[in-house]
Amino acid sequence: MFVLDHTQAVLKLISLAQAPISGEKIAAQLNITRAAVWKIIQVLQKKGYPIISHRRLGYEYRDDGFLNQYLIQAGLTPALQTQLKFELHQTIDSTNLRAKQLCVAQSVKSPLVILSDRQTAGYGRYGRNYSCPSRSGIYLSILLPNQATILNPGLLTTATALAVSYTIEQQLHLKPQIKWVNDLMLDQKKIVGILTEAVSDIESRSIGQVIVGIGINYLTEIDQLPESVQQTAGSLRAAVRKIGITRNQFIAALLNHFFELYQHYQTGDFLPAYRQRCFLLQQQVTITQGNHKFTDQAVDIDNQGRLVLADGQHISSGEITRIRLK
Repeated sequence: MFVLDHTQAVLKLISLAQAPISGEKIAAQLNITRAAVWKIIQVLQKKGYPIISHRRLGYEYRDDGFLNQYLIQAGLTPALQTQLKFELHQTIDSTNLRAKQLCVAQSVKSPLVILSDRQTAGYGRYGRNYSCPSRSGIYLSILLPNQATILNPGLLTTATALAVSYTIEQQLHLKPQIKWVNDLMLDQKKIVGILTEAVSDIESRSIGQVIVGIGINYLTEIDQLPESVQQTAGSLRAAVRKIGITRNQFIAALLNHFFELYQHYQTGDFLPAYRQRCFLLQQQVTITQGNHKFTDQAVDIDNQGRLVLADGQHISSGEITRIRLK
């Protein structure tokens, strides 16, 4: 028999090895038998980990995008490598729902990143269904202990959108545009959705944890999505295939950008960069708030992340349902 710790230890050694690593070397480092190593590798391969066996050379990990905590951690800054915890799933109802479950079960002391290859009940703003094809997208939630006395969800959501935009620009050499407050667009098609949720602490009557959910159409094939969204959805697939950035590499870069902005997001210092990428400014927009709908010109994003309209209103919530581009 082998224990879970040995399984993870074998996976980590093979994942981070710069060259094929022999079963003998793995066994010696972990003080287990070569037979145990072989059995563990069989288990990992059945789960989908792309481990290749080379005769007389050993085992090699070929990153084909299958979610791998150790490859993601290897791409993080040294500080984040020790700070972040991970929870990976092949299938889950929703990473945001899982984060909420963990909030109820325990008090979160350090950031936790929840990732899944597929979501069966993914959702966006206003509880809308979010289609999540297996292994083609990036579906993650970041569960954060709230250290501030006051949470500004507008600033956190805008900072997250900018972090994703930075990652796409630097890793894929594309220039997405931001649709206030939580969508990223490419060629007027939605490629990213962001959902920020707060979890209240009943005893203290304060916000105990914050959940930032991010869904990215990374390798998504549009014709595999529901017909209802095919006209409005976009994908990063062409750029990803051209450049060859795996999901693990992209996720690591995204987390680096997110936590760099998260340290000081409440200052709003990042907002000039956000405004430059917000394509609806100076455009006529239709905003829906519940049953109320109105049209005005969007002129600015204020220092709290709110949309400023020509009539002087500062909008903190709502949905842009129409944009009349000049």
